Amino acid sequence: MKLREARESANFTQESLVWEIGTYTKCSLRNYQKVEKGLVSPNITLALVICDILKVDPREIDEWKY
Repeated sequence: MKLREARESANFTQESLVWEIGTYTKCSLRNYQKVEKGLVSPNITLALVICDILKVDPREIDEWKY
């Protein structure tokens, strides 16, 4: 599953998701956009926070598979 698909199916915009992530850990909109495009890999904390908010298994995110 693509991170964008997971975000959209949970009814979040990039901005609203970053706002929610901000209650748990630091993440800028630009950084999240890079993560979503697969340009950078998130640290484990950020990855787990994103997946917890979106209610998805981190092992299912295509951008994070090797």
